[in-house]
This record gives sequence, C-alpha cells and structure tokens, in this order.
Amino acid sequence: MAESSGDARMALAGVPGAACRINELPNDVLLRALCHLNALQVVQTSVLSRRWRDLWRSVPRIKATFDEFEGMSDTEEERDVLFKVFVNHFLMLRNPVALDKFRLEYHIADDSADVYADSEDANLWIRHALQCDARSVKVYGGMNDLRLESMVFASSCFLTRLLLSVVFIRRGFFRGLQGLTVLEHLTLSSCTIYDPEISSQTLKVLTIDGFCVCTYEGHASISIPSLICLEYSAQGRVPLLNNMESLETASVSVGTDDTQLDIHQFLRSLSGVTDLEFYYNGTALMLEQDLQWCPKFNNLMTLTLGGRFLRAHFNALTVFLQNSPNLVVLTLEPKQRYQNTEENFLGELEERSFNAEHLQTVCLDGSKNDPMSS
Repeated sequence: MAESSGDARMALAGVPGAACRINELPNDVLLRALCHLNALQVVQTSVLSRRWRDLWRSVPRIKATFDEFEGMSDTEEERDVLFKVFVNHFLMLRNPVALDKFRLEYHIADDSADVYADSEDANLWIRHALQCDARSVKVYGGMNDLRLESMVFASSCFLTRLLLSVVFIRRGFFRGLQGLTVLEHLTLSSCTIYDPEISSQTLKVLTIDGFCVCTYEGHASISIPSLICLEYSAQGRVPLLNNMESLETASVSVGTDDTQLDIHQFLRSLSGVTDLEFYYNGTALMLEQDLQWCPKFNNLMTLTLGGRFLRAHFNALTVFLQNSPNLVVLTLEPKQRYQNTEENFLGELEERSFNAEHLQTVCLDGSKNDPMSS
C-alpha cells in the first residue's frame, strides 16, 4: 500500500519514469469519474497532464453551481459575472457530445433590478443543454424565482426528467411543455405556480411539494391520463383532478380553508389507486353528516390518513374503511397524538361496523401493531 502511494505521489510530482495507473484507464471510465465533480472542478483537471487537458470537453454530465465561485470576488456582482462568463465558455468550448444530465444552480440576488433579464442566461444555458440531447435537467433558483420560458423546452425529443426549484411558473407554462414527447418525471419544489392548467400526455410521475405556492385565481386542474404516481402538497387553492385513470399511487396533502373544495370529487379522482396517503389540515370537514362524500376504493391496499381528517369518534375513518374492502395496511397519523392508549384506540375502532377481512396491519403514529381484523 505504501509503495502504491509512493508511486502516485511520484506520478503527480512529474518524476520521470513514474507510473500513473489512473492514466491507464480508458476515457469512458475517466469521464464517468468526472461526472461526480462540479463544472469548475472538471475544468481544473485539465492541468493534471496532457492526457487530461481536453477530457472535460466530453463530460456527459454537467453540474454548474453558483456556490463554486464563493470567495473568488469581493462583491456578489463580480461573482455573478464570473459565473456567467465561466458557464458561457464551458458550454461553448465543450465537444458536441450528447448530455445525460444537466444541473444548474443559479442565484439571482434578492435586490436584482430586473429578474427577467437575469433569468435570460439560465434560459440560454438550458436551451443549449437540451440541444445537446440532455435527458435529465435540474434547475435551482436562489433568492429570487427564476423566470423560465416554456419555449426553451418545446423542441426536446430526449428530456425524460425535469426538476424545477425556486422557479416562477407563469400562465401557459405547462401548455408550452406539450412538445416534450418523452417527459415522464416532473418535480416542482419551492416554486410559485401561477399556471392553473397542469396537463401532459406523457408524465408518469408528478411531484409538487409543500414549499410550492399556488397563486392562480379560481380552481386549477391537473389533467394527466398517463400519470401513475402523484405527490401533491402545495399551498393554496386545491386543484381539480381530471383524467387520472392510470393513477396507482398518490400522496396528497391539502391544508386550505377553501370552502369550495369538493371532497367527493377530489377523492373520486383518486379512487382507482392501490396506495394512498391523504392528509387534510384545513378547517374541519363535517364529513360524517354525509356518507356519500367517500367513493369506493376497491383497489386500495395501503392507506395512510392524517391531519384533521381524523376527528373524534372516527366517523370519517369508519366511512373510509367501509369503502375500502381490500385494504391490507392502515396507518393513522393524527394531527394531535391520540390521548388514550393504543389498545383502547384499536378497541374503539373494532366496535365500528366495516368489512376488513384483508386488513393485516394497523399502525398508529408510526408504531406497528399486531394484525387486527374486524
């Protein structure tokens, strides 16, 4: 081991005759290793030796991060200029090889005078990555939401995964994504969503996290007939769910005082799933007054309920169980911890009238229980 370390040090020091085993590796292996570095680090490897001088030009994965330039300038404005110049030259000088992944972390100062102008660079870089057939694109904004143009994505025939974080989703944005014929995974994180019509013919997985804020007026709609998995917990008006025939797994959290929320329509759109997590944290719903609010969940095997949906006497829970005849696993996560013992809880639940011949496991507040049947 000591001898190998000595050889490596000799090679790095440029000692004549020293062997460098790394340089014996084929280019595709070295490029795979370079994929784990940030863009600035990748370029810096060009000084290692003649063999490494141009390897960075063919890296199939790019991670351009604004934070890489921390401490390289006296002011944030100067650092912004350095970052822009670097990314522009990096993309311009690389070889015309296909991109596998493109990740951009671009910070726009909170006191920026023109966010749209500052976002234009990000739009150009993303367009370039897509012209290089990027299959996965991840974009992270900073203090200000990036303003991305949907037309940037319109012509890509290779993009399958798209993640947008701290991005302003303007009206008509999703309509502009209709040209993405192979897009299957879309994640929105910490975004401001002003577009009320979320639609796609190709998406299979859609995630809109709890840090997203919906600012549209009136009801929005999510219409994706190919969708298999939905995760939705955005703040604001609850959307209408349309064309969810393929949906198998859903994790939904709604926490609004929206009096127009049609709980029956919302749950009916999810009635074909096999796995469901449903959290309600808005004003109390008088669900027990109308047993018709809950549709049949004939395919449902795994169910998690939480938030204010779990009310005293478990009337809403009972109705849910009555309409889920094939349920196997039930998990309850009340907003406030159940006051009685777990045994008393299960005893009260067993006194309810519902058919649960397939129910094997009940979990309360994350603790597993012995199998229970009605």
